[in-house]
Order: sequence, then C-alpha cells, then structure tokens
Amino acid sequence: MNRADFPDQLHLGCGGFAPDNWLNTDGSWHVWLAKWPLLKKMALLSGILPPIHLEHPWSPSIVHLDLRHPLPFPDERFTAVYSSHLLEHLHRTEALALLREVRRCCRPGGTVRMAVPDLAHYLAEYRRGLILPEAPGHSPSDTLLYGLHLRPAASPGKHSLLRTLYHAVLDYNSHKWLYDRDGLLALFREAGFAQPEERGVLESRIPAIDQIERVERIGGGDTLIVEAVRQG
Repeated sequence: MNRADFPDQLHLGCGGFAPDNWLNTDGSWHVWLAKWPLLKKMALLSGILPPIHLEHPWSPSIVHLDLRHPLPFPDERFTAVYSSHLLEHLHRTEALALLREVRRCCRPGGTVRMAVPDLAHYLAEYRRGLILPEAPGHSPSDTLLYGLHLRPAASPGKHSLLRTLYHAVLDYNSHKWLYDRDGLLALFREAGFAQPEERGVLESRIPAIDQIERVERIGGGDTLIVEAVRQG
C-alpha cells in the first residue's frame, strides 16, 4: 500500500479487528502469517502456534508495526489515533515514547483516544473482597492478580523451541504497566498533550466512534478512557 493511500485515521494494536476507514496495525506475527497462509499452517503443525488460532482469522490488510519503535509515518499525517487495551502491554517508558510519536503523527486539531484497564476498578473490587470463580485460588488477592494479568498463574510449560523463543523476545500478552485516571492523564501530559480528559464509552470527538470502539469489549466498567486533542 502506498502511504499516500493510507486512511487518515490510525488504529494501533487492532488485534484481528480491522474496521474500514482506519489504518489498522498490530505487532503480532499473525499479521505477517495472514499474508502467508501456508506458513501459518506450518506454524500450527509445528506447535509454534496453538490450535486456537485456527478460529481467529486476521485480515491481510492489517499493517505490521512494532510499537516499541518510532512510527513510520510523516508528521501530522492522521486526524485521529485510537487504541484499546494496548498501552498496558508496554513498559511505561515505551508507552510514553509511543504517545509522543502519536502526537507527532497527529494533525493539529486531531484526536488521540486510548482505552486501558482501569487499575482503580480492580483495586476497588479487591477491597470489597471480590472472588471470581474462574480465577485460580480462592481469595480476593488471587482475583486481583488474575485481573491485572501481569503474569500467568501457571508456568507456560514445555513448548517448541521456536515458540519459547518467540514469547521470550516479544512477550506481548502480559501487562507491563497499569494506570488509574491520574496516572494516564499524567502520561498524556508528559507526552505533550495539554488538556487530556477522561471520557465515557462511545463519548468522543472522533466521528462514528461506534465503528471502532466495541462496547462488548470495554463497556463493563473496568476500562479507563482518556482522549486528547493535539494543539498546534
């Protein structure tokens, strides 16, 4: 795809969800394998990919991006940038660097919107003694750590050498840093956004936000959303 033909709205960490009118990007190797179905089949047969990935097709239109590196886009390229449940998978220094890159790539007057798990929500559940039946163990602390998703409760066990190396190098799944309202607002301000604001689900300056923001994914009250307009 010629960069001049890119949509002017950027979707970071899209997973397999690739709505129209957005440039959908993700760092997973599923993006690359979607363009090479024979290699994907070989990865499944060799055990590098677990069988569950047969049930989750990825669009070949998704662009592969490792967000730990500078974004490969010119200044002031996009009118909107969106991500859902992405920043927590980066270390805070990486999340800050990404937000600075996002600001660079966003046009003046453009909107940046980031949704993350709300640390305050999980701590409130812990304080009231919530125990989820699907969480390992039988205590509020087990439920808290299960929800924070910092590390799995069990060792990953034995995998093929290639799969072990993949997870050791990339480690996309676990959470690296979590945010409450004040923490995420501070991150935005540190990245150069003057007036970031907490927003509700589907409450946005981005037109047709319902085309990219999935209520079934973030509408349960455990998600924090901050939005900011890039000033000149």
